[in-house]
Amino acid sequence: MKERRMSQSIEEQVLAFAIEQIKIRTKAADMEITAESVLTDLGLQSIEAVLLSGEIEDKFQVEIDPADIFAHDTLGSFVREISERLKA
Repeated sequence: MKERRMSQSIEEQVLAFAIEQIKIRTKAADMEITAESVLTDLGLQSIEAVLLSGEIEDKFQVEIDPADIFAHDTLGSFVREISERLKA
């Protein structure tokens, strides 16, 4: 199992972490959340966006403006942007 985690791409790691945090912070806990999930459908409000941004910043050591989340339609689009920043 450890080998699988180590072989996960940055994008997969950010996606898994974001899904976990969204489930904790919204009413989407019972929903299946994927990269194709539409952020507004997940019930993500401004306060949750701020908290999610902070958690991602802390875990991955990357700076995020909470407004960045709402510049994307899907979770996958947001995660790709964060992953690109991490690769730079």
